[in-house]
Amino acid sequence: MHARHLTCGVVGLTLAFVPAAMAQNGNNKPPKGSAITLAADPTAIVFSGAATLSGRVSGPSASGVTIRLEEDTTSPYGDSYKPSTATAKTDNGGKYSLAVRPLLNTWYRAVAQTSPSVTSAPKLVMVRMRVGIKLSDPTPARGTRVTFSGSVYPAHDGRSALIQKRSTTGRYVTIARTTLRDAGDVRSSYSRRVLVRDGVYRVKVTGDADHINGFSRARTINVAS
Repeated sequence: MHARHLTCGVVGLTLAFVPAAMAQNGNNKPPKGSAITLAADPTAIVFSGAATLSGRVSGPSASGVTIRLEEDTTSPYGDSYKPSTATAKTDNGGKYSLAVRPLLNTWYRAVAQTSPSVTSAPKLVMVRMRVGIKLSDPTPARGTRVTFSGSVYPAHDGRSALIQKRSTTGRYVTIARTTLRDAGDVRSSYSRRVLVRDGVYRVKVTGDADHINGFSRARTINVAS
């Protein structure tokens, strides 16, 4: 069963918008319009983690401006932004910051409630699957098998969990694989017995349109003599 998609997501460049009707000053020069930037840190999080979206509003009235966040989680991206519940206000320098917890890859854009309002360029926050790993025995006897098991969030039933060993060059090589099983609406699980040698191991689950590749932490196995 594939996990339910919840909201949250996106890229940051500065984009300025000049009001269509601009009052003339004493020198017959139009005033500068407002602009807003958007950045994400980090741009990739592990499922259930948080990212900070921040930026700056520039223009005649930059302080105390309400920032409203919009998000798009549906492909093709960029044509279906919806308001999120996240808002912030700029400080005296026009800066703002807020935290988001997307549950799948999400594009975000910030809208400053100036007059007229201005919208940032979009910013993508990618969500990495969270992969757990347990070993039945990290110091097995020679010739015995070790069971690798764990949970994957969100649920991705039917996808492959790749058991990988680190090579002498530092590259991880797949030595076994198993299929993720149904473990409820939120998570999937895996389990596989593998004949191992001394080395460092991890489990990888390949990403899809909604999530990027997930990796477990590395575990060391020392085979007893």
